[in-house]
Amino acid sequence: MKCTNCGLEFNESLNFCTACGAPASIDETACPNPAADRVLAVIKDGMFLAICILMSAVCALSIITGSLPVIEILLTVFLWITYAKGRKDIASDKHLRCVSGCVYANYVVTNVASIIIIVCGFVIALLLGVLTTDADLFNSFTLEFGSMYPGLVPEALFSAIGWVLGLAFIVIGAIALIFNLLGMKKIHAFVKSVYQSVALQNAEYVNPKAVKNWLIFFGVCSAISALSSISSDFLAATAEGCSAAVIIIAVILINKYFIQAQDK
Repeated sequence: MKCTNCGLEFNESLNFCTACGAPASIDETACPNPAADRVLAVIKDGMFLAICILMSAVCALSIITGSLPVIEILLTVFLWITYAKGRKDIASDKHLRCVSGCVYANYVVTNVASIIIIVCGFVIALLLGVLTTDADLFNSFTLEFGSMYPGLVPEALFSAIGWVLGLAFIVIGAIALIFNLLGMKKIHAFVKSVYQSVALQNAEYVNPKAVKNWLIFFGVCSAISALSSISSDFLAATAEGCSAAVIIIAVILINKYFIQAQDK
């Protein structure tokens, strides 16, 4: 590695130049490749700062409402660090890799959650199916229910509830899993290609147009979720609205710097 302070070569495994003592990280400021220049242009755009602020709001509102979004908090921290580095003309592939890691973690967690929901659907259907076939167990379980609603047929009702709940869980879990496998996987591949482009000095990005379309889809879903819950839980709806705004801004940035710029 060549020191940008004195120009002498030194072992790249070291954190400083053995001749003048300058830190090795100073080489990051040079941004010797077009990919780094493009990433710096994104970071210095005012909309990237808006993403950092909105993500901070999402985390704060989520904590206030009683949840602890660990992945979102880590993502927000790394976005702020990336922004701070960018203001110093440093395209840090290390912190961009951390952002990519947070996106991948969200992808994995959503996959696991979707599979759990599907399994719960099968378990609900199975348990209520067993319940309706065991007379003693069913009678003890529905004793209070039967006294409250003597005009209903408890066995048939519980069987129907079991199938409906089980099917609903399976369908919801399957839809979430499919969208995550198709959409979030592409989003992660794109984010990964961004930090790799900086590290490898090769401005090649994975499916930015497809990522733009998937982000629009997820943004619309977040906006609908925010509007549907605004009357019941204002803080949660606000957090969801901020998430939708983050996605919309990300779409604008991708379109401006990775689609239009590449088409020119």
